[in-house]
Amino acid sequence: MKSKFLTMLFLVLWLGLGACKKQDEWLDKKANKSDVIPKTLEDFKLILNNTDIMNAWYSGYPTLSSDNFSITYANWLGAFSNSERNVYIWAKEVYEGEGSFDWTQGYQRIEFANIVLDGVSKIPVNATNQKDWNALKGTALFFRGLNYFVLAQTFAKPYDAVTADTDLGIVLRNSSDINEKITRATVKETYSQLTTDLLLAEALLPNFTSFKTQPSRIAVQGTLARVYLCMGNYERAHFYADLALKEYSTLIDFNTLNAGATAPFPVFQLDNKEIIFYATAASWSSATYAKLRVDDQLYAMYGAGDLRKSIFYVHNGTNGIAFKGNYTGTVSGGNFAGVSTNELYLIRAESAARLSKVSEAVLDINTLLKNRWDKNVAYLPFVTTDPEAALIKVIEERRKELPFMGGRRWEDLRRLNTDPRFVKTLTRVLNGTTYTLPPNDPRYIYALPDIEIRLSGLPQNIR
Repeated sequence: MKSKFLTMLFLVLWLGLGACKKQDEWLDKKANKSDVIPKTLEDFKLILNNTDIMNAWYSGYPTLSSDNFSITYANWLGAFSNSERNVYIWAKEVYEGEGSFDWTQGYQRIEFANIVLDGVSKIPVNATNQKDWNALKGTALFFRGLNYFVLAQTFAKPYDAVTADTDLGIVLRNSSDINEKITRATVKETYSQLTTDLLLAEALLPNFTSFKTQPSRIAVQGTLARVYLCMGNYERAHFYADLALKEYSTLIDFNTLNAGATAPFPVFQLDNKEIIFYATAASWSSATYAKLRVDDQLYAMYGAGDLRKSIFYVHNGTNGIAFKGNYTGTVSGGNFAGVSTNELYLIRAESAARLSKVSEAVLDINTLLKNRWDKNVAYLPFVTTDPEAALIKVIEERRKELPFMGGRRWEDLRRLNTDPRFVKTLTRVLNGTTYTLPPNDPRYIYALPDIEIRLSGLPQNIR
């Protein structure tokens, strides 16, 4: 019965939005739909518990554009859509008439979060429903804040405190009223809104939830740490990573995993003890990991005794090295894009290094690496008293630890491109043609979908 209700509910939500001017209008429509109109906390909870929408299809362009892999010309032609082919070579013109899942799925999740927030605001709070009411509002705020952040990494300039007041950000939709006039906020306004959403969510959510597809307070704190790292606010990044890790800091000892398995990590998210919040990024047409050749330089970074080399990768015949270490526990579909303890250790370590808390950074680096080291090979701890050496080490470990995790490498390239120590020009060679992406190039910001520009008149990103 619940499954039938949910199916009908989403038909009403998704199709009804196009026929009605405002949320109140479609909520008031009867037309034999009164049994599926969301009215109660339980009804609104079902909207956010739809994992196929709320926990899947997060931006895939960032990973596709990164320097972690290459693809043969034949696979490039056969495995990708037109827009995916263009994203891979950093083309100025991306879509060729196609839409963008990265854009539409992000705003679909935001719309559903807004529907819940608007609906919940009309339900009186009492002693009986207070806990559920708080959790539902906090969940909706988390999803809205998270999706604003992901969209900002894809369609807006990297955060720069000097220019954030004037740099174009994304569209902020804080109401389910689809007739609301849309404009592009500035980058400063974008980050102000998304951090406000996340901070409000933190105050409303419990520390732990029954399912990792549902956000917890720790998941919010982990997301805030990631956001503040991208903003260059290392005090706040350190604060929130530390808060989260004080509540939950479990790491997997890679010696307990089967390096010979096709997919070494557990399929179901509850069995992966490092996952705090579960979400996946968009997959790309028919391009499976087996068709992607891992970058030789990345693969060579793993030394003897580092189990990540055999847990994350496999020799794939003539196609070279393929990635198999997806935290989703699969070798196809979208890569893991949620919140996990391994990333939080690295955020806390990087922030500590930048704040000259070198001993703390070194401790976090060694704690992580000891859990990645072959027990039959002596582990030599990383030792330094130099903040710069600690920083360089943790940036290196981010590349090795998070290679295909939900666009993290792309986020790092964007935020580190202004630092001479870490700038990099990306290069691809495809069918004899060389493509390059210099540091701070405008193509680090994706164009808005063509159809969105035609319908709304929004200013386009210059590439």
